[in-house]
Amino acid sequence: MNFAKIHSGIKTLLTALAFIAFQCCSPLTVNPPAPALEEKRVAALVSAFAAQERVAETFFFSGTLTFNNRNSENAVQILLITDATPRAGTDNGGGTGACPYGRMKIEITHPWGKPLLHILIQGQRIHILDFNEKRIYGGSLKSKGLFRRIPVPLDPSILWSLARAFPALLKYREIASMAGNQFTFLDVMGNKVQHFELYSAEPLPRKVCFCKQDATIVFSDFDDDDGILYARQMNFRGPDLKVGLDIDIEQMAFNAPLPEAVFSMEAPPDFKTVHLGKDHPEH
Repeated sequence: MNFAKIHSGIKTLLTALAFIAFQCCSPLTVNPPAPALEEKRVAALVSAFAAQERVAETFFFSGTLTFNNRNSENAVQILLITDATPRAGTDNGGGTGACPYGRMKIEITHPWGKPLLHILIQGQRIHILDFNEKRIYGGSLKSKGLFRRIPVPLDPSILWSLARAFPALLKYREIASMAGNQFTFLDVMGNKVQHFELYSAEPLPRKVCFCKQDATIVFSDFDDDDGILYARQMNFRGPDLKVGLDIDIEQMAFNAPLPEAVFSMEAPPDFKTVHLGKDHPEH
């Protein structure tokens, strides 16, 4: 056996493979990372996003809500009605996503119309009509028993972002941009509060991370209703990506008068009242 010829053949083969690999990979150039956004550019974007919070005082949408977990996927119909005016809540500083002192009514039904859940949120208080269990639950958004009923973080800023179909801005101390089309809100300790990724073609929020809640919303298919921007599709992922939901908006309306009756939550006579946290019916 001629080891010299074998060694020479291996060298020739490796050289040929290297040449082929170089030819195949040469068209794929690695672009350098986009430069960080300038401070003035970020300030303009944040100002524009904040303006979107102020232009819509009432809004409601109907569409499809799809719950996702690792084992199943279920689609239902959703009607979400929101009054974000200061008079609607418990504080004169209401009307923004960061300080949601207004009211929100969520009605979830089967695709064929059977009611499943009605949820009323007013400030930090929540009431849930569960038509399957024939119970009405009441408590605060911080109630320990709430997550067992609704396995999605009901953080006010996340709720307001989903209801408005546009990200609510959290409170921050300073803003940092480390890469193009991205910027991050920081608190007084320099910790990340909220992270924004923008679309490359236009200055719209694509992906927004609520850092302390460990949750993310992806906004897509934006529409413009007389200057009010909103996403027709939203994808929410909670902590550890275990639970998520998708919202597809079919109809959306802004700043229409809302009758008081749309926020009513009257339970049928045979429903039991349960305080969240105690998790047992009243007698």
